[in-house]
Amino acid sequence: MFVLQLMSGSLLLHLVMNSGFGHSLWGLATYISGPTQFPEFSMVLMLDDIQVGYYDSETNKVMKVGAGGERGEELDLGQLALDMLLKSMMEMRRRLDIVRKQLNLTSPGVYVQQRMFVFEVQEDGQPDFIMVRNVANGHDADSIHCNMTHFLYGGGDGWDFRLDTMRQLYEQMVFSNIYLPFCVQTLQRLLESNKHLVMRRVRPRLRLLSQPGGGGAQITCLATDFYPRHINLTLLRDGEPVDEEEMTVGSVLPNGNGLYQLRKTLMVDEEELQRKHKYTCAASHLSLDNRLDVSWRAESFRLFRVHVISAPVVLLVVVILLLVLMMKMRKRKRSGSEGISMETQESPGASTDERSEPGVEDQEVTAPPKQISSK
Repeated sequence: MFVLQLMSGSLLLHLVMNSGFGHSLWGLATYISGPTQFPEFSMVLMLDDIQVGYYDSETNKVMKVGAGGERGEELDLGQLALDMLLKSMMEMRRRLDIVRKQLNLTSPGVYVQQRMFVFEVQEDGQPDFIMVRNVANGHDADSIHCNMTHFLYGGGDGWDFRLDTMRQLYEQMVFSNIYLPFCVQTLQRLLESNKHLVMRRVRPRLRLLSQPGGGGAQITCLATDFYPRHINLTLLRDGEPVDEEEMTVGSVLPNGNGLYQLRKTLMVDEEELQRKHKYTCAASHLSLDNRLDVSWRAESFRLFRVHVISAPVVLLVVVILLLVLMMKMRKRKRSGSEGISMETQESPGASTDERSEPGVEDQEVTAPPKQISSK
């Protein structure tokens, strides 16, 4: 994973998203000079967009990688694969030394040389091209692009990596007679063992979202949870495709579950909403026999408005609140005076200072009967 983090993100994303509908084999290699917890040389092997192998110079083995990123048993790609990996490590070490001299990087530290190797086949299985691109300490250095008819070399400005005519002829011979047959054989072997992953077809979930925004509405055409990543997503207005220059178009992004998502967003002002256009989100995908559509009409949309209350209305509300408050206060006073009169009737002549002694019960006192004497 360290290789993926260091490799130029924009370049990698561009190549992944613009690949054809065939299959591809990727090698992402990193050589590190300096004290780190990582191996001196490592490589991630990918089939299409799925990591299937990992190699480092400490084990000198290519290990299988599972769907969850865990490493399994050894992946036997033959002795030629190990020889090519060792050759790549030596070349990248030499290149990093050249870069450090050119940039006058003499102080101790961590320096990185990276290489991306891509081989693609067309949908019918015919080889398409091989590409190798080098990055030196975060800067593009040079690249080689070889297809069935042409060999192209591009050297970065200011770098001592340019190949003369004889060296280019030698590299073309190596690519055509060694790298190409090896890549075809390796790709076929990996496709056979991982076809349950790379050959699957997962239908996209298609949604058309609308929400208020910017004085109008934001309309989003969203496709999620589909595989493979190639999809044709279109937003239609009354049956006609909306120009992509009017929209914010995202890139195909991973969902985090091995599937992908893509969205296109259109901002519509309130005047356009009043025309009650019908918007349709349409998707074409390898998993679909026909086009998948989801539609929405602007007439069902309700904008959230903040209404301004006039001053007379505010004054009327305040007066009503004051009247309600005064009525409540008058009612409380009336209830209090009724309670006092009831207490006076129940205890006539009682002094407010009288208190019963605690623990002494009230007793009824009567006069003793008069005694009658007999004479």
